[in-house]
Order: sequence, then C-alpha cells, then structure tokens
Amino acid sequence: MEPQSTKQITSAEIRQRVKQIVSRISRIDPEEFADDIIIREELGIDSLMAMEIIATCEKHLDIEIDETAFADIETVADFLNLIEVLYRKTHG
Repeated sequence: MEPQSTKQITSAEIRQRVKQIVSRISRIDPEEFADDIIIREELGIDSLMAMEIIATCEKHLDIEIDETAFADIETVADFLNLIEVLYRKTHG
C-alpha cells in the first residue's frame, strides 16, 4: 500500500484500507471484522499489534492517532469511525 495522495478517499475506501491493515498485522480475515466485534477480546489484538496498526494507519492515511484514544476503542466500528474522523480533520 502506498501512502495516500492528496485526493480525498471515500468512507468505504478508508474502511477497506484499515481492515486490510488490521488483517495483515493480526492475520485475521477482514470478513471477520463485523462492526460490533470487540477488538481486544474477540480479535485478540494485543498492545503490540495495536501500536503497529496505529503506526501503519498513520503512514498510509497520513493522519496522526493519539494512542490514548485507542485505549477507549472497544469495537471495530469505534476504530473505523475514529480513523475516518481523523482522516477528515486532516484532509478536510
């Protein structure tokens, strides 16, 4: 994946990219990422994986994620919404 250019991307594209990143790092099929899935318990994302996911999302979407914000994330939908909000703030 290349870092995102200045062209705006859609919500669906953001969600797809984030799911691909999480899938690659966690080795979990992106089809398992239903919005109501609890990230830590049901997907088994530990703190090291979370840091790698955050760093990769920052790089590929040209955003900055406060790691403390990730601590408040519970579900896949929460994480995807956070990423989209940060993307829109940065690339507005």
